[in-house]
Amino acid sequence: MSASRIWVGGYTEDLSGMGEGITLVKAADDGTLEDYGLAVAADSPSFLTRSGDMIYAVGEGGPSVSAFRIQGDELRFNGTQDAAGPQPCAVAVLGARRLLVAACYGNGTIDVHPLSPEGAIQKTGQSLRGEGKGSRINQDGPHAHAILQVSPTVVLTADLGTDDIYIHSFDGELLTRTGTVKLPNGAGPRDLLLHPSGVVWVLTELSHEIYVLDGSDFSIVGSVALPGAEEHDNSAAMALSADGRFAYAGLRGSDTIAVLSVSADGRTLTAAGSIGCGGGWPRHLVVDGPWLRVANQLTNSIVTFSIGADGIPIKHSQLFVPSPTYLLLD
Repeated sequence: MSASRIWVGGYTEDLSGMGEGITLVKAADDGTLEDYGLAVAADSPSFLTRSGDMIYAVGEGGPSVSAFRIQGDELRFNGTQDAAGPQPCAVAVLGARRLLVAACYGNGTIDVHPLSPEGAIQKTGQSLRGEGKGSRINQDGPHAHAILQVSPTVVLTADLGTDDIYIHSFDGELLTRTGTVKLPNGAGPRDLLLHPSGVVWVLTELSHEIYVLDGSDFSIVGSVALPGAEEHDNSAAMALSADGRFAYAGLRGSDTIAVLSVSADGRTLTAAGSIGCGGGWPRHLVVDGPWLRVANQLTNSIVTFSIGADGIPIKHSQLFVPSPTYLLLD
């Protein structure tokens, strides 16, 4: 089954984008997407997450985090708070709507906000920050970039600038940093994915790889280079096919989608090929039932691919959406 609605985040004028806020698109029976217009105006809501009837968004240029309540095909603004660090680029809701956590790229801060029982965002209650730097020009210091709750009591965050995956315990009120997984120098971890088997995948923006972490102690148990990656590419998001047999990752620069076959336990990924993304700068992608949806930021489009039995996507259709950076399936 594919989603009937997709909420689209993007860049607005404050960050040189063409969008106006969060857009709603809907899927037709044949997989084609239809534009249902602006759901709510917001400044550069470049990353979205949902909890119940609430959608939370970063305001990357703010820097801020905001809440919106879903009302039919529209979103109602439900408050905003300043982020603890510049350039918040990812958010996650932890536990039973207890905390909203934002990863702030600008200085590596993990910004923790309590949520009210109604889902409103409270002021920053806790801030955690990484230390160090990597070997690449854009690793001049900490740059937090992803958050993943892997169990009721464990949360991981990725720091692109320091090559660290930070391990935290979570007691419902606070995060306590308990350990670190160090990736090779210059890897640049950007995205995290929890495989159904319990292993964790780490997509690296700078070295163009996926690292596999054991689900118990988070030690590195494998890695694979993304097929089709070129030296100056920047890896973006990754996704797992509905049947679990294939993985996909966007490569900005060469503007391709890497395709990998996946073992049943998620520990072994093997290069299967690469395809053009159908546009420019594939910032985000999601698997939506039998479809792969790709947000091409610089060519203002969401491109839909059908996924064949061999896992290789085939271009199906595209929809104009200004400066899309995130696709939230509903």
